[in-house]
Amino acid sequence: MFRVAFLFLLFVFPLVAHSSPDVSQAALAQMKMQVVFKTLDNGLRVILYPRPIAPVFAGVVSVHLGGVDEQIGNTGGSHLLEHMAFKGTHQIGTIDYSKEKKLLAQLESLLGDGRQVSELSESEQAALKSLYEQLNKVWKKDEYSRIIRKVGGSGLNATTAKEITNYFVKLPRTALEHWCWLESERILHPVMRQFYKERDVVLEERRMRYVDDPGGQLYEAMLGTAYLSHPYRNPVIGYKFDVSRLTVSDVEALHSKYYVPNNMVIALVGDIDPKQAMPLIEKYFGRIPTGPYPGHPAEKESEQNGERSVVVRHDSEPQLGIAYKKPNYPHTDDPVLGVLTEILTGGRTSVLYKELVEKRKLSTSFSAFEAPGTGYPNLLFFYGDVRSPHTPEELLAGFDRAVRSFQKRGPTTAEMEIAKRKMAMSYLTDLRSNMSMARGLTSSELVHGSWQAGFDWYEQMLGVTQEDVRRAAREYLIPEKRTIGFVKPKRAKGEVL
Repeated sequence: MFRVAFLFLLFVFPLVAHSSPDVSQAALAQMKMQVVFKTLDNGLRVILYPRPIAPVFAGVVSVHLGGVDEQIGNTGGSHLLEHMAFKGTHQIGTIDYSKEKKLLAQLESLLGDGRQVSELSESEQAALKSLYEQLNKVWKKDEYSRIIRKVGGSGLNATTAKEITNYFVKLPRTALEHWCWLESERILHPVMRQFYKERDVVLEERRMRYVDDPGGQLYEAMLGTAYLSHPYRNPVIGYKFDVSRLTVSDVEALHSKYYVPNNMVIALVGDIDPKQAMPLIEKYFGRIPTGPYPGHPAEKESEQNGERSVVVRHDSEPQLGIAYKKPNYPHTDDPVLGVLTEILTGGRTSVLYKELVEKRKLSTSFSAFEAPGTGYPNLLFFYGDVRSPHTPEELLAGFDRAVRSFQKRGPTTAEMEIAKRKMAMSYLTDLRSNMSMARGLTSSELVHGSWQAGFDWYEQMLGVTQEDVRRAAREYLIPEKRTIGFVKPKRAKGEVL
């Protein structure tokens, strides 16, 4: 009873004490002592955090595989593989796997060489139609999701990012063994059913997010301009030509190489008993065979020594993006830049919002975020919608004036206190969520080699000084380290520069 009460106090009441770093740091120290970490014999890392406040838990399986592991020609493969993980196994998603397996082999003989349906002959298209008619009779669509719902699960989903593929769900505590079986099964026995239909879904997703959306076009163009050699330049969803040519063999090769225990981490946070949970985890996840560690890109982007720019032409309102090269954690300047970003763009009281939105009325909104990943030196990305009748160039000039002014004066004591308080509140609020905490633990372990990295970052953030922020603004927010992106209307016919 004392433990339950203590955990409730730990995750609710310290949030109102965020102005006292000593209180939050003491609470986090207690939290870290509750974490259970173990590496199974096959290399799989397991992180457990018991929090018996409600009879539920969040389960996360994270694979160290993302867009950064792909090269031109097979971009988008890790994302498509994530989609396939929901299609089931040889037991889940089919009523007759032996028959389905033969039909899938015939399907692969038609499309497995990268051809499009439009490139097939009439007889081949007729054969393809017949195959799908037969497959539809043996497929049990969405069975994996139905099983999760049947045992009381919710929030079943997955994401693919630059470094990590995450699979996650919330379940009642009574469904722990079911989760262990389901998650280990789809790692052990994946079936690439509905692959080519799902490939079309991804192509449509790409069209909506990066072709029709000017913001998506701008982001993709800026990454391709800021990074000249590092795979950060490639979109996680993949280039259209690459995705349209991906085959089952391509994604099966990714699965065989990267879905190995020593390249994966699982985390359970919530109402779990580690003494009961660990044997179940070992029983099911311990079945996954070991494999060689796949490794990840080691190349570094060359130093940027001059400002770069790119223009996207689109029939929409103008937009401005400004992306500065920056180090990633564990570099000590990463938390400093986090505080700087919060001061500059953290809401209506921030420096740039007051200057560009309220005072100058150059923009309707102005924000910032870290992109495109966290495993390699990345970008501090500022973004703003341009307010009519102003131009992106005018907004850029206003931004530069505001940044130069800030570089001269540095942050005030009040700005530092407000920024740290908001960042602490956000961080501690995330820790109240079983899911957010579980995903943070696996990400820290995979990307930074320690599940404690997120806690360490937070403690370093609390120690950032005014001089640290002023120095970082002067060192990193300079034209030589940035890429500028504009969204501008398409030129009229015959219009010249």
